Amino acid sequence: MYNEFSYIYDKLSFDIDYKKYSENIIKIIEKEKINTENALELAAGTGRLSEYLIDKFKNYDALDYSSDMLSVFQKKNYPNVRFFNMDMVEFLNKNSYDVIIILLDSINYITDKDKLIKLFENCYCNLKEEGILIFDINSPEKIINVFGNESYVYEYEDIFYTWENEFDGKFVDMYLNFFVKENDRYKRIEEYQKERLYYPNEIEEILENIGYINIKNFDEDTMKETNSNTMRILFKAKKEKED
Repeated sequence: MYNEFSYIYDKLSFDIDYKKYSENIIKIIEKEKINTENALELAAGTGRLSEYLIDKFKNYDALDYSSDMLSVFQKKNYPNVRFFNMDMVEFLNKNSYDVIIILLDSINYITDKDKLIKLFENCYCNLKEEGILIFDINSPEKIINVFGNESYVYEYEDIFYTWENEFDGKFVDMYLNFFVKENDRYKRIEEYQKERLYYPNEIEEILENIGYINIKNFDEDTMKETNSNTMRILFKAKKEKED
């Protein structure tokens, strides 16, 4: 996603409370008494969330499919971070991580359910015993009623953009047109994205079938039980200790 314009991505994510979301993750880790030696963040992007988490771990691996996004992240020069430029569904590094993190719509962008199952299976393999997977999804309420078949127009500093959605009951197709000011002209950049609607019970069933335990979800903005106003749902799931 956003592989042509990491600048735009960073500029337009001003309304995402990365610090708050990172604190949610840290609280879960502390409550579950998870080791903090090795962490993996999938779909890490330009590192906006990562910068609040990196110093909590001895080693931090960051993976993203977009080399442009990772190049922005790499320029921030964190000595304990390794970078991987590949599809997160395919990534395998068995029994290596205490924590795996996947946030901010990344799961919804996996529109093939079989690929989602494979991702969760590989995460299970990549976790150490009693390691924890923490991820979020856009809630059904957000996909259906906020994205839906809606159109939006935004202007922020030097960027003007339109956002038109088409929702068929399972998938939402998003057509974005960005106009970025360059001197006295605007450069137009077109972007197409697609997200899939996933229900919490559907996600939990996948996790249970793989073998995860202690599965729980929260309203990501309040860390309380989800309700009809929940926009993002945060999940935690643990890898069982082998006998």
